[in-house]
Amino acid sequence: MEITVKRETLLRALQMMQGVVESRSSAMPILQNVLIETDGKKKFRVLGTNLDISLKGAFEAEVGKAGKVTLNARRFFDIARELPEADVRMAEEQGQWVRVTCERASFRLPGLPSADFPSLPEAKGAESHKLPAKTLGDMIRKTMFAISQDETRYTYNGVFMESDEGKLRLVATDGHRLALIERPCPGLRLGRGVIVHKKALGELVKLLQGSGEEVAVVLTQNHILFQTEGAELSARLIDGEFPKYRQVIPKHDVSPIHTDREALVRALRRVSLLSNETRMVKFVFQPGQLTLTTNGSEAGEAEEVLESDYGGEKLEIGFNSRYCLDVLSILDEPKVRFELKDSLSPGIITPEGAEGYTYVVMPMRV
Repeated sequence: MEITVKRETLLRALQMMQGVVESRSSAMPILQNVLIETDGKKKFRVLGTNLDISLKGAFEAEVGKAGKVTLNARRFFDIARELPEADVRMAEEQGQWVRVTCERASFRLPGLPSADFPSLPEAKGAESHKLPAKTLGDMIRKTMFAISQDETRYTYNGVFMESDEGKLRLVATDGHRLALIERPCPGLRLGRGVIVHKKALGELVKLLQGSGEEVAVVLTQNHILFQTEGAELSARLIDGEFPKYRQVIPKHDVSPIHTDREALVRALRRVSLLSNETRMVKFVFQPGQLTLTTNGSEAGEAEEVLESDYGGEKLEIGFNSRYCLDVLSILDEPKVRFELKDSLSPGIITPEGAEGYTYVVMPMRV
């Protein structure tokens, strides 16, 4: 194999792979490598995988000789970062060695047999459905923060995706809070729903940020594939049943409480500075105002009063401040709406004036 590629293009290709390839030694050293292969006379492809997540992308280059090589992804990326802004030439030598030259710099890197590189999931024969890349990226961003960090609860370690009545719905929960978002997506069929691991979603968000207008979603028996212009990410589905989330969402027959989102974020950040190890902040709703308080901490106490349109009897409820800040910081709307039944029932937070998003958070004992 022999190709010439711009340093900027090579760096972008290798950077894409850093979150996918194995970063530590494993039983399969080939998983620390990327596969670089030519595709025609003006393209080369870079592929990386850890067997659970796979990524491949096509990039422009001048191809002098067809072929395939595998190189250590991290080492090659570190070299590419330090190269000058000039053309980079890669040439395969005997024994899986690869010569990399750029202006006056020259490197000789050992590779592994390309035949050892695992085959990646294919979308052949599977139904594909396109949706706006910005929409999918926004849906992931507004749910994945609620994914559980407890690796032993594996069905909580991803976002549940399902299609229902012409809508795409994403749900994430860690058992203490739940984030749900749905958007119109006619034609997409995901069967009984799938669970996509949080690491795959993190890589997908990065991929969508640099993609075009649309992303194609393809579902196979064990994988879900996301195809953008010039790149494809595949993720092994989490095998298991997602919690019955509909039972968690309360049906409060109460008047919603409205308050300014930015003002609440700033006040909550200040007050939570003096919360204890549980991060509990007490929300005290009284006619016309919301008071945030913390006490029980050796660091001291804090209190701040905000305006609200609450008109009922005094209501006190405790929430984990981080759980509240996570959702308030991810929303875009200027106002949010609280639905609260009492101090022991889950609270609901939704953006004012925007349908299709629901956040449920469990209360803490005051």
